Formats: sequence, C-alpha cells, structure tokens
Amino acid sequence: MKKAEQIACVLWLALAVFLCVGSYRLNVGTPSQPGSGFLPFGTGFLLGILALVHLVQITLRKDEKEEPLVGKVRWKRGAWVVGSLILYALFLPLLGYLLTTFFFMANLFSIYERKKWWVVGSSGLLVVLVTYFVFHHWLKVQFPMGIFRIG
Repeated sequence: MKKAEQIACVLWLALAVFLCVGSYRLNVGTPSQPGSGFLPFGTGFLLGILALVHLVQITLRKDEKEEPLVGKVRWKRGAWVVGSLILYALFLPLLGYLLTTFFFMANLFSIYERKKWWVVGSSGLLVVLVTYFVFHHWLKVQFPMGIFRIG
C-alpha cells in the first residue's frame, strides 16, 4: 500500500507541474492584475506542495501492518452520495436551485449518522440561504429557478 501511495503522489506531482507549466504559458500576471493563468498556476502550485508533503510523510512513515482497504470502506455510503449527486444534477434544472439543494443537503447531512429532522432541515436551509445569498446577491450568479419559479 505504501508503494501505491507513493506512485499516486508522484502522479499528482506530475499533474501539478503540468498545470503550472501550462498556466505559465497563459500569462500568470500579478496578484493585483492577474492573467488568465493565475488561478490555474495557484491551483497547480498548491497541489504540488500538498503532494510533496504527503509523499515525504509516506516515505518517512514506518511500515505498519496494513489492513485490506476493501474491509474498511463503507461502500453503501459512497454509492448513496454518488447516487445523490446524480439525482441532484438531474433535478436541478427541473426543481431549481433552492429546492434541489435543500433536499440534497438534508440528504447528505443524514447519511453518516441519524439526526433529528429539525437539525437536518435547519442545516440544509442554512446552507441554501447562505450559498444563495453569497452567489446570487454578491457574485451575481444566475441559478436555475425550476418549474415553480422560486428564486
């Protein structure tokens, strides 16, 4: 497992270098006047740092008795999240951002542990209101309104 993680880190490092070189060719610019490659360069740089730190941690870690990965993963939860994302993408144009995101977030909040319905509902509502306010009012992003024309 240690060898596989090291290989994955090297691949992430290669991707980071590729991203930085490609974005540098797009004109990175400066923080006060960013060019079109500024954000991809920053992303690639951060990815490279994180991959390098993880590679060093893995390499310096002493070998421990490793358990098989398949036994530790909760496949049902992962499948539930992926299925929820697919349904979210399908229902977003139909029901609109507010309703679809509320149901999606309430679903995600209830996956890992059973919570009271009012905690799940209020958490989902809070996420919807905050994201709607930030993206719609501050950043002027247009969200799908759906068939009920809400939002």
